[in-house]
Amino acid sequence: MKCSRRALLTLPLGALAARAAAAPRRFIIDGHQHWGESPNYVETLVNTYQPRNAVACVNAYMRDWARLKSAAKRYPETIVPYGRIFIDSPESLAEIDRFAAEGARGIKMHKPTRNWDSAEYFPVYERIDRHKLLALFHTGIASHIDEPEYSGMARMRPEYLDTISRAFPNLYIQGAHLGNPWYEAAAEAARWSPRLYFDVTGSTLIKKASNLSAMREYLWWDGPGLHSSPQAVYAFEKIVFGTDEDPDHLDIVVGRYEAMLDACKVPEESRRKIYGETLGRILGVKPRM
Repeated sequence: MKCSRRALLTLPLGALAARAAAAPRRFIIDGHQHWGESPNYVETLVNTYQPRNAVACVNAYMRDWARLKSAAKRYPETIVPYGRIFIDSPESLAEIDRFAAEGARGIKMHKPTRNWDSAEYFPVYERIDRHKLLALFHTGIASHIDEPEYSGMARMRPEYLDTISRAFPNLYIQGAHLGNPWYEAAAEAARWSPRLYFDVTGSTLIKKASNLSAMREYLWWDGPGLHSSPQAVYAFEKIVFGTDEDPDHLDIVVGRYEAMLDACKVPEESRRKIYGETLGRILGVKPRM
């Protein structure tokens, strides 16, 4: 039954969770989860993710790193720690070194004052690459709330990740939000860059709820071709799962992903890669059932 846009946007969250529950049981890695300030954040995450056979890649600034590191030590099968830096900070390189030495598997970056592919940031990317960490970049629009240092979405266009991926071909890169609203640029950058992936977090799967099959227009290719990298894979396999929401929203976000993947007729083999196998391979986390 076809729903109106209003109906889809106001669909009860329980319906999305039910859609997630009806999906096949898969190994899930949430590649985009932020450290929460609530006192029961870790308890909520663990109680939500463990029954779902899910792992959360949680990122935190240095001020919260000790708590995240402790939580990851207590729940190593559920929490993968990432560091988070202010890329313009003179402390960024030293923080990356410390994060890496203390078990971080990735580095999250947001709100640059220059374009992501500015040569002035290359020492940061070189350091992330040297430590074999995943580089997680915000791309596209961002909240203006309580962000005085926010320099604007134009600094975080997804095509800048193409420049970075060419300069650092061994660096695994995850762009957040599929570059919202620059989806086509994000997809084309991923098509040519073997180690560049994107998550589809944020508002995209809400605002496109009435026409989710449109995602196939951006993620259009089926593998290597005349105008693709020889290493190109099926377009939807350049997507990785993430929530970028409170941990108790896991099933809601899975429901949104399932709706998109159903609309685009993505096969189960590729869904397993999207939900966990791709990030598991990159991060060295073995899938479990």
